[in-house]
Amino acid sequence: MDISNLQVRGCIDHSKQVEPGDLFISQTFNREFVDEAIQRGAVAVLSEFFIQDCLVPQIIIPSQMRDFIDRVSVLTYEMYGKDLKVIGVTGTNGKTTVTSFIGQLLMQQQKSVCVIGTLGVYVNGVRISKLMRSNTTLPFFDLIQVVKYCFEQEVQFIVLEASSQGLLDYRLGGYPIDIGVFLNIGRDHLEFHGGMVPYKKSKELLAHQAKQLVINANDEWCQSVADKAIQSVYFFGDDTNNDVVFETTDFKQQNTIYSFLVKKQQLKVKMKNSGYYNGLNLAAALAVLASLDILPNEIKDVTLPKGRLEQIGNNFNVEVLVDYAHTPDALEASLSAVASFAEKNVFVVFGCGGNRDRKKRKEMGEVALKYATKAIITSDNPRDEQPEAIIAEIVKGLNPTKIMIEKDRKTAIILALSIARKGDIVLIAGKGHEQEQIINGQVAPFSDQEVVRNYFEELGGVITKNDPVA
Repeated sequence: MDISNLQVRGCIDHSKQVEPGDLFISQTFNREFVDEAIQRGAVAVLSEFFIQDCLVPQIIIPSQMRDFIDRVSVLTYEMYGKDLKVIGVTGTNGKTTVTSFIGQLLMQQQKSVCVIGTLGVYVNGVRISKLMRSNTTLPFFDLIQVVKYCFEQEVQFIVLEASSQGLLDYRLGGYPIDIGVFLNIGRDHLEFHGGMVPYKKSKELLAHQAKQLVINANDEWCQSVADKAIQSVYFFGDDTNNDVVFETTDFKQQNTIYSFLVKKQQLKVKMKNSGYYNGLNLAAALAVLASLDILPNEIKDVTLPKGRLEQIGNNFNVEVLVDYAHTPDALEASLSAVASFAEKNVFVVFGCGGNRDRKKRKEMGEVALKYATKAIITSDNPRDEQPEAIIAEIVKGLNPTKIMIEKDRKTAIILALSIARKGDIVLIAGKGHEQEQIINGQVAPFSDQEVVRNYFEELGGVITKNDPVA
C-alpha cells in the first residue's frame, strides 16, 4: 500500500489520546488498543509486528522501535525544541520539590516554564488539562506532545522529573537534555531494579544524555557521577568551594530564611515548614539558575509543592502536615524538619507499601522513633500483602511504649488527631498528593488531606474541656 501521501497529525502511543489524523504507535501486541485507536481516527499504525486484518495502513519496523524513537527525538527537537531549554532532575528524594523550585525561581525572573512530574504537567503554574498519563517521567510520546505544546505557547524552559524507571524505559528517548540535576541516592524501587547497583546505573543514564550537570557535592554517589563526567559540572552543597553554597541557617523557626552564596553573591530565600533538606533542594534550584547564567538580585518567597509538608489548616491550634515521604531518607528529612521547630509533641502516622522493598520497613520504623514522640503505624498501599504483616516488619524491635498500631489508615489519622493537644504537630507521611489507596488489587479513592479536613469539620468550632485541644 502506498503511504507516501499519508498526512499525519502526530505520533501517539496511547489509544485513548488518539485524534483524527494521528499515527498510532503500537508498542504492545494488544489488538483492543489498535482497534480503539483506529475507531478514534488513527490513519495508520506503526509497530514491530504484523497486525492481521488491520483496517488502516501498517508500518512495520521489526526490532527498530528505539531507532524510530531516536529519529522522532531529533525531528521534534529540530521542529519545536531548538529554543527550549530542558532540565532533567533525578534522585531518590526531592525531584518534585526541586522541579517546583526551579519553576518558581524561573517564573520570578519573568521566564515562561513548563514543569513535568509526579503532580502533572504545569505551564506557568497552570495545569494542562489535556489527557496525559500520570507517570513521574512521562512516556516518550507524551513528552513530545508537551514539547510541541510548549513551542506553540512560546515556553522557554521545560523542567522534568527523571525517575530511574523512566530513564531505564527510555521515556526521554534521545531528546537532548540541557542540564541534568543529581540530588541523592537512597532505598527505593529496589524490587523493580533488583538492587542498589542497577538502581544507581539507571539514574546515571541521565548523565549520558545531559549537556551539563548540576551535582549535590554532599552526596557520595552524586560526587561519583561528577567524577566520571566529561561535561561541565556545577556543584551545590555546604562546602564553601561549591558554585552554590548553602550557608548555615537556624531551622528552629517555621518561617525559615535560608542564606546562599551564588557565585559570591549572597541570596536569601524565605520558606515555611521546610528544614535543612529543603534548603539543600533550594540550593539545587539556584545551581540550575547559575548554570543558565540567570542570577537574580533578590528572590521572593517560595512554597513547597502539594503533598510536601503541606499544612492543613484548622481552628484548633494543632499543626497538621501531609507529606509524601515514603523512604527512610525522606521520612528522616521531613521528621527532622518538623522536630526542629516543634514546641511540644510530634506524632507521625505512616506505613510502608506492599509488594515493595521490604528492607526499608524496619529502617522507617527506627527513623520515626528517632524524632517522634509517638508513631502511629498504619497501611500505605498494602497492595497484595496483608497490612498486619507489613506493620509487623515495621515495628519489630521498636519500643512498644512509643508506637500505636491501627491498620486502617483513616482511623489511624483520626487517632493521631484525637490525641494531639494544642501546640502539637501531626505529620501524616507516605501518600502526600495521592488520592487513592491500593488494597488487594483494588484502587479506592483516599485522601489524607480530606480525612483531616473532615475530622476538623465534624469537631466544629466549639471547644469543650473534653476536646483534644482544650
